[in-house]
Amino acid sequence: MLSLFYSLVVVVLATSISAETTTIKAFNAGSTTLTLHSAQASIVNANSDATTYAMVCQSDAPYTVCALRSPVTITQGPSTYTMSAVYSTKTAGVKAKFTLVQDCDITSSTQGASCSVSLGMELTQRGISTSSATSAITSFSSDDIYYQPLTVTAGVSKLNAPQATKTPDVAPRHAVIGGAAAAAVAGAAFRFL
Repeated sequence: MLSLFYSLVVVVLATSISAETTTIKAFNAGSTTLTLHSAQASIVNANSDATTYAMVCQSDAPYTVCALRSPVTITQGPSTYTMSAVYSTKTAGVKAKFTLVQDCDITSSTQGASCSVSLGMELTQRGISTSSATSAITSFSSDDIYYQPLTVTAGVSKLNAPQATKTPDVAPRHAVIGGAAAAAVAGAAFRFL
Protein backbone atom coordinates (compact mmCIF):
# COMPACT_ATOMS: atom_id res chain seq x y z
CA MET A 1 0.00 0.00 0.00
CA LEU A 2 2.83 2.37 0.86
CA SER A 3 4.60 1.71 -2.46
CA LEU A 4 1.33 2.48 -4.30
CA PHE A 5 1.16 5.82 -2.46
CA TYR A 6 4.75 6.66 -3.44
CA SER A 7 4.05 5.65 -7.04
CA LEU A 8 1.06 8.02 -7.15
CA VAL A 9 3.15 10.84 -5.66
CA VAL A 10 5.83 10.30 -8.32
CA VAL A 11 3.21 10.34 -11.10
CA VAL A 12 1.65 13.56 -9.75
CA LEU A 13 5.05 15.24 -9.42
CA ALA A 14 6.10 14.17 -12.90
CA THR A 15 2.85 15.51 -14.33
CA SER A 16 3.22 18.86 -12.57
CA ILE A 17 6.85 19.16 -13.65
CA SER A 18 6.03 18.45 -17.30
CA ALA A 19 3.14 20.94 -17.10
CA GLU A 20 5.70 23.65 -16.28
CA THR A 21 7.56 23.08 -19.53
CA THR A 22 6.34 23.96 -23.01
CA THR A 23 7.69 25.17 -26.33
CA ILE A 24 6.84 28.49 -27.93
CA LYS A 25 7.74 29.85 -31.35
CA ALA A 26 10.12 32.83 -31.10
CA PHE A 27 10.07 35.42 -33.88
CA ASN A 28 13.23 35.95 -35.88
CA ALA A 29 14.04 37.75 -39.10
CA GLY A 30 17.18 37.73 -41.18
CA SER A 31 20.33 35.90 -40.18
CA THR A 32 21.23 35.27 -36.56
CA THR A 33 24.08 33.70 -34.64
CA LEU A 34 21.95 32.81 -31.61
CA THR A 35 20.54 29.32 -31.87
CA LEU A 36 17.63 28.90 -29.51
CA HIS A 37 18.09 25.15 -29.00
CA SER A 38 20.64 26.03 -26.29
CA ALA A 39 18.46 28.72 -24.68
CA GLN A 40 15.43 28.56 -22.41
CA ALA A 41 12.84 31.08 -21.29
CA SER A 42 10.56 31.89 -18.41
CA ILE A 43 7.23 33.64 -18.93
CA VAL A 44 7.12 37.01 -17.16
CA ASN A 45 3.68 38.15 -18.31
CA ALA A 46 1.02 37.15 -20.84
CA ASN A 47 -2.09 38.82 -22.23
CA SER A 48 -4.01 38.56 -25.48
CA ASP A 49 -1.72 41.08 -27.22
CA ALA A 50 1.72 39.76 -26.29
CA THR A 51 3.81 37.49 -24.11
CA THR A 52 6.88 38.75 -22.26
CA TYR A 53 9.60 36.28 -21.44
CA ALA A 54 13.15 36.29 -20.15
CA MET A 55 15.57 34.18 -22.17
CA VAL A 56 18.82 32.73 -20.80
CA CYS A 57 21.25 29.99 -21.79
CA GLN A 58 20.49 26.49 -20.62
CA SER A 59 22.71 25.63 -17.66
CA ASP A 60 24.64 22.99 -19.62
CA ALA A 61 25.06 25.04 -22.82
CA PRO A 62 28.69 25.72 -23.73
CA TYR A 63 29.63 29.40 -24.04
CA THR A 64 30.58 28.84 -27.69
CA VAL A 65 26.97 27.90 -28.45
CA CYS A 66 25.11 30.33 -26.15
CA ALA A 67 26.91 33.43 -24.89
CA LEU A 68 24.06 35.15 -23.04
CA ARG A 69 25.52 36.19 -19.71
CA SER A 70 22.35 37.88 -18.49
CA PRO A 71 18.66 37.45 -19.37
CA VAL A 72 17.34 38.90 -22.61
CA THR A 73 13.84 40.35 -22.26
CA ILE A 74 11.50 39.68 -25.18
CA THR A 75 7.92 40.82 -25.71
CA GLN A 76 6.25 39.11 -28.64
CA GLY A 77 2.78 39.16 -30.12
CA PRO A 78 1.19 38.67 -33.55
CA SER A 79 2.13 42.19 -34.67
CA THR A 80 5.01 43.14 -32.39
CA TYR A 81 8.40 41.90 -31.27
CA THR A 82 10.63 43.72 -28.83
CA MET A 83 13.90 42.58 -27.31
CA SER A 84 16.48 44.20 -25.07
CA ALA A 85 19.82 42.75 -24.12
CA VAL A 86 22.93 43.85 -22.27
CA TYR A 87 26.24 42.14 -23.00
CA SER A 88 29.40 42.68 -20.98
CA THR A 89 32.85 41.37 -21.78
CA LYS A 90 36.50 42.00 -21.10
CA THR A 91 39.18 41.50 -23.75
CA ALA A 92 42.84 42.54 -23.61
CA GLY A 93 42.21 44.77 -20.60
CA VAL A 94 39.25 46.56 -22.21
CA LYS A 95 35.89 46.27 -20.46
CA ALA A 96 32.97 46.57 -22.85
CA LYS A 97 29.25 46.89 -22.21
CA PHE A 98 26.84 46.73 -25.14
CA THR A 99 23.13 47.51 -24.89
CA LEU A 100 21.16 46.19 -27.85
CA VAL A 101 17.55 47.14 -28.49
CA GLN A 102 15.30 46.00 -31.31
CA ASP A 103 11.68 46.88 -31.91
CA CYS A 104 9.71 45.30 -34.78
CA ASP A 105 6.27 45.90 -36.21
CA ILE A 106 5.16 42.63 -37.81
CA THR A 107 2.61 42.39 -40.61
CA SER A 108 0.34 39.33 -40.36
CA SER A 109 2.90 37.16 -38.52
CA THR A 110 4.81 36.22 -41.69
CA GLN A 111 4.17 38.84 -44.41
CA GLY A 112 6.86 41.30 -43.38
CA ALA A 113 8.41 43.28 -40.56
CA SER A 114 9.91 46.70 -40.06
CA CYS A 115 12.53 46.77 -37.32
CA SER A 116 14.57 49.45 -35.63
CA VAL A 117 17.78 48.43 -33.91
CA SER A 118 19.98 50.51 -31.65
CA LEU A 119 23.29 49.76 -30.02
CA GLY A 120 24.88 51.62 -27.16
CA MET A 121 28.39 50.77 -26.11
CA GLU A 122 30.71 51.80 -23.34
CA LEU A 123 34.38 50.90 -23.38
CA THR A 124 36.66 51.28 -20.35
CA GLN A 125 40.40 50.75 -20.09
CA ARG A 126 42.67 51.86 -17.25
CA GLY A 127 39.96 54.08 -15.79
CA ILE A 128 39.25 55.91 -19.05
CA SER A 129 35.78 55.44 -20.55
CA THR A 130 34.22 56.28 -23.85
CA SER A 131 30.74 55.61 -25.14
CA SER A 132 28.92 55.68 -28.43
CA ALA A 133 25.53 54.80 -29.89
CA THR A 134 24.21 53.94 -33.32
CA SER A 135 20.93 52.79 -34.80
CA ALA A 136 19.48 51.32 -37.98
CA ILE A 137 16.07 50.62 -39.48
CA THR A 138 15.47 47.67 -41.77
CA SER A 139 12.58 45.85 -43.38
CA PHE A 140 12.19 42.11 -43.77
CA SER A 141 10.13 40.31 -46.40
CA SER A 142 8.17 37.14 -45.79
CA ASP A 143 11.18 35.11 -47.01
CA ASP A 144 13.29 36.54 -44.16
CA ILE A 145 10.85 35.78 -41.32
CA TYR A 146 10.90 32.53 -39.40
CA TYR A 147 9.97 31.25 -35.96
CA GLN A 148 12.38 29.17 -33.86
CA PRO A 149 11.23 26.78 -31.12
CA LEU A 150 12.16 27.98 -27.62
CA THR A 151 11.70 25.87 -24.50
CA VAL A 152 9.85 27.56 -21.64
CA THR A 153 10.88 26.16 -18.26
CA ALA A 154 9.08 28.52 -15.86
CA GLY A 155 5.90 30.57 -15.75
CA VAL A 156 3.95 28.30 -18.11
CA SER A 157 0.83 28.70 -15.96
CA LYS A 158 0.75 32.41 -16.93
CA LEU A 159 -0.08 31.38 -20.49
CA ASN A 160 -3.38 29.89 -19.29
CA ALA A 161 -4.16 32.46 -16.58
CA PRO A 162 -7.24 34.71 -16.99
CA GLN A 163 -5.09 37.79 -17.74
CA ALA A 164 -3.64 35.94 -20.75
CA THR A 165 -6.96 36.46 -22.53
CA LYS A 166 -7.47 40.09 -21.46
CA THR A 167 -6.42 43.00 -23.63
CA PRO A 168 -4.35 45.53 -21.67
CA ASP A 169 -5.40 49.19 -21.58
CA VAL A 170 -2.00 50.32 -22.85
CA ALA A 171 0.66 47.94 -24.07
CA PRO A 172 4.11 49.45 -23.44
CA ARG A 173 6.78 48.97 -26.08
CA HIS A 174 10.13 47.54 -25.11
CA ALA A 175 13.42 47.16 -26.93
CA VAL A 176 14.56 44.15 -28.96
CA ILE A 177 17.60 42.71 -30.76
CA GLY A 178 17.74 40.11 -33.49
CA GLY A 179 18.01 39.57 -37.17
CA ALA A 180 20.42 40.94 -39.74
CA ALA A 181 20.16 44.56 -38.60
CA ALA A 182 21.15 43.67 -35.07
CA ALA A 183 24.01 41.53 -36.36
CA ALA A 184 25.27 44.42 -38.48
CA VAL A 185 25.14 46.87 -35.59
CA ALA A 186 26.79 44.39 -33.22
CA GLY A 187 29.45 43.58 -35.80
CA ALA A 188 30.31 47.25 -36.10
CA ALA A 189 30.63 47.49 -32.33
CA PHE A 190 33.00 44.55 -32.05
CA ARG A 191 35.38 46.14 -34.54
CA PHE A 192 36.14 48.66 -31.77
CA LEU A 193 37.64 45.92 -29.57
